[in-house]
Amino acid sequence: MKTSFRLYRKNASFFDLIDGDNETKQTKGLAYLFSEFPELIVHFILHIPGCPRLKDIDYVQVDAELVSTGSMPIRRDITLTFVKGRIKKFALIIEAKSIKVTAQYQAIEAQLSSYLDRQYFPMDEGVPKIGITLTKNRVMHKPEMKFISMTWFELIGILVSFLRKHSMPEYRIINEYIDFLRGVDKEMHYYEIEVLSVAAGKTYELTKIHGIHACPDSNIYKTPIYITFRMAGGGEMEYLYKIRDIVVFDPTMPSLSLMLEGLDPEFAMRIKGYVSDRSTGAFGFEKDEPYRFYYLDVQNAIHLPHHPKPEKNNTGPRYYSIASCIKGEKIIQVVSKE
Repeated sequence: MKTSFRLYRKNASFFDLIDGDNETKQTKGLAYLFSEFPELIVHFILHIPGCPRLKDIDYVQVDAELVSTGSMPIRRDITLTFVKGRIKKFALIIEAKSIKVTAQYQAIEAQLSSYLDRQYFPMDEGVPKIGITLTKNRVMHKPEMKFISMTWFELIGILVSFLRKHSMPEYRIINEYIDFLRGVDKEMHYYEIEVLSVAAGKTYELTKIHGIHACPDSNIYKTPIYITFRMAGGGEMEYLYKIRDIVVFDPTMPSLSLMLEGLDPEFAMRIKGYVSDRSTGAFGFEKDEPYRFYYLDVQNAIHLPHHPKPEKNNTGPRYYSIASCIKGEKIIQVVSKE
């Protein structure tokens, strides 16, 4: 006898049954998939640099929200412990932030460091561990941390590639998890908005030279497909740039080259040029915090010869549809201001 389950609420899934906020649901849901499908773990670690081979592993212990010992308990989001016989061979420790929220750079490094600290988790003393951050935008960690940064976008890609190789019916819950992450009631899937428009500012010339836009990571923007820049004196916009990648790091770190290792070589080269010119120029990086760097596809930029603009220019972010930007009207209406 077989059974099936349906939840009769619009766009609801199995993962909506998990207790907690969206971030908790996302994290627990991923841990659940790992526990149900060991072959997914095998596929996942192929994308984790430095992972040992699994030929000597008997089983994997999957822990969601593992609580530390001591008087001030902390919770690891996901722990994958790889065991041979009774010996722990190595562990993956994942600190996950919401797919919709820009993670605070210092906070996430501090949290993951505590997850690897034997003071809190003495049961893992002597066990080789790999720390992974799972965030909306990729975080470029300080080289000495030896942390691995993965984005939710990349994780979805890993899940999709797994499903392409495995089409058995029992894996349909992985598709359901992907839909849960994307938000099945949103057309944007990986993205929250089509076009982000920001005030061009004094660094716009550097952006055009290097194909890089940078802003303090405390600036809260939705994740767009395209970005455009509003000029002073009315807010006219010249181009739509497709965003190829987004990373977060502290541009004042002395180990910039080491930090950028593993990035697309052209992206790394552009960042170095941008950081050098901005640091030695009149602008610098005025805020003492990490910055978010946008990698722009300058070769395929969409020219806007009619120079659309908002009814009233402003300094904050504004969001538009692609259609409104390219249809030729001079004054365009925002989709959202927040």
